[in-house]
Amino acid sequence: MSLPIHVDEYSGHTANQRPRSFTLDEGVYEVAAVLDQWYEPSATYFKVQTTEGKVYLLRYAGQADEWTLQSGFDGDELLQRPGIEIVTVGPEALRRAESLIESCDHCHPDEAEIPFDWILAEITCKHGRYDFVLTELARCPNCKQPVTEKTLVEPK
Repeated sequence: MSLPIHVDEYSGHTANQRPRSFTLDEGVYEVAAVLDQWYEPSATYFKVQTTEGKVYLLRYAGQADEWTLQSGFDGDELLQRPGIEIVTVGPEALRRAESLIESCDHCHPDEAEIPFDWILAEITCKHGRYDFVLTELARCPNCKQPVTEKTLVEPK
């Protein structure tokens, strides 16, 4: 089992070299140490320890440019979060949300700062413990690239 997360990463001589912190449900988990790292053809895995001493397994899928929290270690307790409500976002709400996007991390990576689901939260008036499921593909109005719930965007 896995869960999409937002990761603040350190990029040295390569992009996404290592995670510095990750955010889940408005909680920020600061990474104190990368305990292990390994590669698979489709992803890079990081076993990290937070400043609270908990150990998590993070996965970075380079092709999709997506971070996820994996099951195992202390991540199991986060994956079993109580009270998360799934909100289905239909075509009308998606079009309104797309109209609030100036650009995305595909076309303007330096300006894209917030996950698309923050805009979805504004459109649906659902803040807090909600995960959004899109009923159809959303696209950046600027470059027409697909936008997922966790795609970073620049709002208008």
